[in-house]
Amino acid sequence: MNTDGMAEPLDDRDFLILDSVRDLYESVDPMPAEMLDEIRFALALEHLETEVARASDLAEAMTRGGENRRLITFESERMTIVIGVQDDDGTIRLDGWLTPPGAHRVELHVPTGVITTSADEQGRFSIDGIVRSSAYLTVRLAQPQTALRAVTTPTVNL
Repeated sequence: MNTDGMAEPLDDRDFLILDSVRDLYESVDPMPAEMLDEIRFALALEHLETEVARASDLAEAMTRGGENRRLITFESERMTIVIGVQDDDGTIRLDGWLTPPGAHRVELHVPTGVITTSADEQGRFSIDGIVRSSAYLTVRLAQPQTALRAVTTPTVNL
């Protein structure tokens, strides 16, 4: 028995107990057969209005003072998103540019939640103090001209 408060790794006995709990719940309250189809349908509807950008360029750039900065370009049919990722005293600073420009809402999705900011009329935005992690951006269009409401990027490591 562990008395120092530290969690021990799971062993075969733990997995046997967890399997038994799963079997119990599956017999007492099984998932409805149509639930997976309903989830897939809801997700498909949600993404009808979202375009996925692809990473088209990953580059290391030297800035003044010798600081390393990564530039990442994402492109979709209707938008280009360029972000500069810079290590700033142990946290990350993200500078971004959107084309076409506009005061769009920008969401940075990180494991701990969503950080929201707005681009200015020229499509520029920045976010400071980000903990190094994987993340993706969603740009919510200020004035959608079509059914498209947002553009999202794939996940990248900041």
